[in-house]
Amino acid sequence: MRGERRPPYILAIDAGTEAIKAGLFDLHGQRVAMGSRSYPTYFPAPGWAEQDPADWWAGLVGAVQDCLRAANVAPGDIAGISADATTCTLMPLDPVGQPLGRALLWMDVRAATQAQRIFATGDSALRYCLAGANAEWMPPKMLWLKENEPERYAATATLIEFTDWIAYRLTGRLTLNLDTVTQRWFYHTPSGGWPLDFFTAIGLPDLAAKFPADILPLGASVDGLSEEAANALGLRPGIPVAAGGGDAFVGLLGQGVTQPGDLGVVMGSSNVLSALSVKELHFPGVFGSFPDAIIPGLNLVEGGQVSTGSVLAWFKRNFGAGAAADAAARGVSVYQLLDEEAAQVPPGAEGLIVLDYFQGNRTPHTDSTARGAIWGLSLQSGRAQVFRALMEGIAYGMEDILQTFRTHGFLVERIIASGGATHSPLFMQIYADVCGQPLQVTREPEASLLGSAVVAAVGAGLHPDLATAARQMVAIERQFTPDPQRHAEYAFFVRQYQDTYRQLRDLMRKMNERLVQK
Repeated sequence: MRGERRPPYILAIDAGTEAIKAGLFDLHGQRVAMGSRSYPTYFPAPGWAEQDPADWWAGLVGAVQDCLRAANVAPGDIAGISADATTCTLMPLDPVGQPLGRALLWMDVRAATQAQRIFATGDSALRYCLAGANAEWMPPKMLWLKENEPERYAATATLIEFTDWIAYRLTGRLTLNLDTVTQRWFYHTPSGGWPLDFFTAIGLPDLAAKFPADILPLGASVDGLSEEAANALGLRPGIPVAAGGGDAFVGLLGQGVTQPGDLGVVMGSSNVLSALSVKELHFPGVFGSFPDAIIPGLNLVEGGQVSTGSVLAWFKRNFGAGAAADAAARGVSVYQLLDEEAAQVPPGAEGLIVLDYFQGNRTPHTDSTARGAIWGLSLQSGRAQVFRALMEGIAYGMEDILQTFRTHGFLVERIIASGGATHSPLFMQIYADVCGQPLQVTREPEASLLGSAVVAAVGAGLHPDLATAARQMVAIERQFTPDPQRHAEYAFFVRQYQDTYRQLRDLMRKMNERLVQK
């Protein structure tokens, strides 16, 4: 029965940008307990972002111990472990496996110049990112390291991802995970693996020699939990540790995204949209597609919005004082009050259009100089209209990505959402009405954590494969069905949203150039 929680249990670890979480799940995907610990990010220079692996390990140990205390289960009942983490958070190691300084976090964009030079080569390996240069990915960061910190680059015996570092600390074995190296390191299974000619062409001929030899797909065995790690965590040695992957993409398994045409949306401060395709697809406006990154034989197609939930938080933080006072007087949350007020405003927010590019656009434009915009304001516009317009602008951004998929022949058949925004029925209904497709919401909001549990269950031999494990462990809690009339009405506003970027693009770039000069 789904309502009964009994062993064996799975320990899942989700290492995000601001914190690391540990969750204990049963084989039906029900969460027994969770622990969480935060860690700092260091910003030593503009555009730089670094994290210390010592902070990671302290956070991991604390989160696991908190989870085990809350669960109150016997260590012998834990049958498998797996971890996911942020992608393109790179950890150079010395010849004995010790960190060479801090890790370069995914959001570190110090390598913007290197990224532009790499993109200008037009190499076929760049088919994954045809829309534009991306300084987040591995090769630009390593080229920056070689050019600006040559001693550190030369001393790097092994280069791994955050996810692989966790696996290394748990087992003592150095590996890479197929999920992340396919997405961000240009590994391409159908072509035989590493694009060595590409690495040579961009000035990194020795780069591949710094990679661990073993590249493991999701759910493959890394090794058993080492005695040292077991003692630190309060677990028994030898528990199978399964190879994980990138947080948002392992989260697809926690949403039940396992079939062609499925699309998962992780809704947080930003939105990550990921879908599975039978065919390998490469076209401007998406990242990918990435063969075998999640499910063997299927391709991962990725889109994303940089600023979504963070835009609503921005509004609440800067303009929500009155709403906070009103909410406190009624004994409700600020977001609940704002939702109630926005629900009274008709679709289209009485002529307001919001461009959600507050921190740039990831897809379909891949434009780091793009910025947010609000137009159509009148003296009639109040916080209800503006707050609804913000939600609608975010939904228009998602529809813009879906239209890009459709334009190139990729049809999304099912949308599954998880994350903080799913707590707002109004927001979910706006998404459904704008996109014209039902949105399913999962029971477990921590999709990445549950996805790592799915991976760990397969690694422990408790489920035969990832798709079967996801079917057994993921439950759909609600569905939001689009209203045909509202969808037809929203089509006009989506076009206005798309035209807004086209009209403002050059102005935004000129403004960005001026700010950079200052």
